Amino acid sequence: MSTDRAAPRVTREELLAMMPAQIRQALPTDPWRLQALWDLELPVQRVQVEQLAWLLDLPLWQLDGTRFQVSPRAVREDPERYPDHLNRAMASDLRYPVHLVKYRGRLVVLDGFHRLLKAVLEGRTEIDAMVVSGTDLKAIGAA
Repeated sequence: MSTDRAAPRVTREELLAMMPAQIRQALPTDPWRLQALWDLELPVQRVQVEQLAWLLDLPLWQLDGTRFQVSPRAVREDPERYPDHLNRAMASDLRYPVHLVKYRGRLVVLDGFHRLLKAVLEGRTEIDAMVVSGTDLKAIGAA
């Protein structure tokens, strides 16, 4: 059972307003549908984990009901402090590729941050990925 309280539901506009500038600059904020992302039939390729390592510094995850408090790197460096995020990462299934998109000249994760952290924790140098084009990302945009 999780000891970490869930963050309260907010609207997309509220979420964007509270999102740290560091995340807004690093990741695309255009809406897209998760199921539509999973439904894309894209080739799986191997991507160097090191190419994505900078993303581990983003405070993506909530803590005690407050969003944007915990980075994947913080979980790696102090797993006992963040057992819920560590458990999510270790329970993630690396048979499923992460979904990436090129944004501002770099590959970024759309879906799969817990899988990326697991790959790092396991000492993997590569991770399976599907790279979404900008056109595909627009096509799966939320209506």
